[in-house]
Amino acid sequence: MKYLRLITVSAFSFLYHLAVAQTVEHEMIDKINGNLNYIYQVEQINGHPFVKDKWMDASITANNGYVFKHIITKIDSYKNKVIFNRNDTAFELGPMVASVCFFPDPADTTKKMMFKKGYEVSAFIHADKYLEVLAEGKISLLKDYHKELEEYTEYGNATKLKRYRDVEQYYVGRDGQYSGMGLSKKNLENVLQAKWAQVDAFLKQKEFSGKDEKSWTAAFTYYNSL
Repeated sequence: MKYLRLITVSAFSFLYHLAVAQTVEHEMIDKINGNLNYIYQVEQINGHPFVKDKWMDASITANNGYVFKHIITKIDSYKNKVIFNRNDTAFELGPMVASVCFFPDPADTTKKMMFKKGYEVSAFIHADKYLEVLAEGKISLLKDYHKELEEYTEYGNATKLKRYRDVEQYYVGRDGQYSGMGLSKKNLENVLQAKWAQVDAFLKQKEFSGKDEKSWTAAFTYYNSL
């Protein structure tokens, strides 16, 4: 795997110079603190720790509400870190990041992936965890991406190897309470039963199965609009 050069620098220093290069209005960045220090694993592990192993254009919102646009970014879902790229150097943003909105296709800003923290979902998922927000409103649909390390062996090789294993879990939230949920049409009906007749008609009109992420996202968004 080809890695970027690594560097350790203060968040103030890096973001300040980034701001000057873009626009004077970013001078307020000095109100943001944290350290940038991203280190790739030294141990040989197959796979990658990122949600998507691809740098993407993103808008980053700080805890104070300020938005930094067009930052080339990844999320390390194993370490729960936001990483960004400047001049082929990887930097790690500190805990001052509230959300990251990715635009996989910069030419089409209607297609985006929003990751936010602040959700106390379970005993294992706390408010500092970045979750993908698929729908939010009266009822929310969240997706937890994380990586687990597992050992394995290959035929003819007694050496134990390691690799990242992708784990995804969906959560439904209402009134600050969250439940893990599998994507099935029966579960969708149970969750949205208060307005199921309208939602079901909408799904049939759009030819959605009700059994996949696209269907659930559309159904929750439509439900929240009623």
